[in-house]
Amino acid sequence: MKSFAQRFLELADSRSPFCLGIDPTPQLLKAWKLTDSAEGLAEMCERVATAAEDRLAIVKPQIAFFELFGSEGIQVLERLINVFHKRDTLVLLDGKRGDIGSTVEAYAQAFLGPKSAFRADAMTAHAYLGFGSLQPLLNHAVDVGAGVFVVVRSSNKEGVPLQTAVLNNDGRTVADSLADMITEFNEQHGDEEVGPIGAVMGATIENLLPTLDRLPKSLILAPGIGHQGATFEDLRQRFDRHAARAIPSSSRAVLDRGPDVEQLRSEIIKQCKAARLD
Repeated sequence: MKSFAQRFLELADSRSPFCLGIDPTPQLLKAWKLTDSAEGLAEMCERVATAAEDRLAIVKPQIAFFELFGSEGIQVLERLINVFHKRDTLVLLDGKRGDIGSTVEAYAQAFLGPKSAFRADAMTAHAYLGFGSLQPLLNHAVDVGAGVFVVVRSSNKEGVPLQTAVLNNDGRTVADSLADMITEFNEQHGDEEVGPIGAVMGATIENLLPTLDRLPKSLILAPGIGHQGATFEDLRQRFDRHAARAIPSSSRAVLDRGPDVEQLRSEIIKQCKAARLD
């Protein structure tokens, strides 16, 4: 069984490392002149999938915008995942889950792997309850060949005070401590060059290299391209020697070009080419 990292890196090489964020916000539905309903959501997703075809290595649906419509919205998400899997496109569910014990284990079984309800290839998580609390999720990801991306440095300014706070016991920042624990886990689970646990590091953040240097065995999910202000050149400079493991992600830069499928397709092609950082 190939790991998530292996599958992504192979697809990124043949397609592109660009990750299309699928964030069907109420504002976007309105801009596309679609109803604020599960039907409007389904129409948007169908157009995005039609435009993407098999060009993408990975997509990142934000589950909150599907949950807005309850069970009908979740059914739209399930169909979207199925469409992309038929094209060998990986699906990273963005839900930033985090809990303890049986609850985090339930998240793992719900989201990750071919036998789960959602059949996602990877998911995002947060470690505010302690990195160790994620152990059932991380172990499950290893067992089913899936990936987990733990938030280390987010692109929102509200996260800065917490993520850069210094631990009393050893002087590391919270972010650096998380990075070290991610790397330790990856080193303990297989001898591959890139391990199963990645990190979320906002592409808009300056001076990331000291933390990135602590993540030599991780894929780095880098949101913030486009609408949030970062460019691919910014990412190339900020990630430097780690750029080959970056997964640059953008949503609105593409989705703002809708509802026209041809314009969406043109923008996806443009982003895929620009995302080749090597």
